[in-house]
Amino acid sequence: MERIILDVDTGLDDAVALFLAAGLEEISIEAVIATAGNVGLVKTVENTLNILETAGIRCPVYKGADKPLVRKPVEAGDFHGESGLDGPVFAPRTFQKVREEDGIEALIRLVKANPHQITIVSVGPLTDLALALSREPSVASLCKQIVIMGGSFSRGNVTESAEFNTYADPEAAAQVFSSGAKLVLFPLDCTRLVTLSPARLADFRTRSGLSTSVFSSCMDTYTANYTKRGQGEPQMHDPLCVAYLVDPSKVEAEYCTVYVDTCEGPTYGKTTKTPTSSEGGVLVAKRIDIPWFWTLVDRALANLP
Repeated sequence: MERIILDVDTGLDDAVALFLAAGLEEISIEAVIATAGNVGLVKTVENTLNILETAGIRCPVYKGADKPLVRKPVEAGDFHGESGLDGPVFAPRTFQKVREEDGIEALIRLVKANPHQITIVSVGPLTDLALALSREPSVASLCKQIVIMGGSFSRGNVTESAEFNTYADPEAAAQVFSSGAKLVLFPLDCTRLVTLSPARLADFRTRSGLSTSVFSSCMDTYTANYTKRGQGEPQMHDPLCVAYLVDPSKVEAEYCTVYVDTCEGPTYGKTTKTPTSSEGGVLVAKRIDIPWFWTLVDRALANLP
């Protein structure tokens, strides 16, 4: 059983990551922290609570950072909608609510209380992790590993050079990538390879279950926004980080040193990599077994209400 803390800025593909983690028997969600990113913190918290309630998951939910370390906030509402989760309509919640404890403090507390047992899965800006590492540097050595969706070593998706999560807080990303923690990175170079076809989405729409219905509604919005921009089929960025934990052998990867450009200018937030040894390196995903990934999504949704 992989025990995880999910750090999310819940938009449309974050919702898929949450459903995947909630529905797979191999994974235990210890806590979820919602951070500002795709949209502002108030909205990402609300979206996170709604998805977890839909999935019937009673894990604690905490608030993370409401702004980046240094830069002015940027958002991605053009892809995820004004709410960050446009599409589904949620009933009033009956059990899920946000906890009072600060999310960064909760992360530190859980990792210290469970040394080498907690994996942190971060699929939004890395602000929360950077703040946790600043307050308690031992988090880097005490967590089991940190699995991140972020960066691009080719074309960006928010600027020509930069991927959104890294661009949203480059200073935080630079701190995390140099922390010495055991890091696994899913950059756009890998996540762009996994897309949701119209035929597969049509098949999901025929299935029963509230979670599957909400998933399909989220993906309808996601698909429409990709189509509107002429960018092809929607890409499944964030859920790959969860899938990796089920069977790392399904991912082809290489160890690299990862550098983040924190200088203002056209390459602000750009990531570059240099191959290195496993010691001190970031394990960078290159490819994932795509048919296998979709079997996990099928199984997770089938297990949920």
